[in-house]
Amino acid sequence: MKDKHGNPFTGIAKFLISLGLMMIVAKLDLFKLGDIPEYFTWQMLLIFFGLWSLISLELVSSVILFAIGFWFIMPEMSVQLTETYKKIYWPAVLVLAGVAFMIKPIFRN
Repeated sequence: MKDKHGNPFTGIAKFLISLGLMMIVAKLDLFKLGDIPEYFTWQMLLIFFGLWSLISLELVSSVILFAIGFWFIMPEMSVQLTETYKKIYWPAVLVLAGVAFMIKPIFRN
């Protein structure tokens, strides 16, 4: 199916970009999870789809997917959130989702 710009490969391109970025994160161990198999979890799948949504300029879904993925992967990471950040995590996600709703019409034009 062609998108509004006429390129039938846009979806494939977004998928490959997202997959490549996630592989870079895993290879460089940017989240400090350990070996590469530690990156192939359902939490990372949420983050992957959040990245894909971000590339597709679907800001609200990307914020939500990133937030849920990071919340559940955080206990496995070597870097932990402080108690203050844990208290404001979900309110901050709601604020970011609200901002994403507000700027969504800007990206449509």
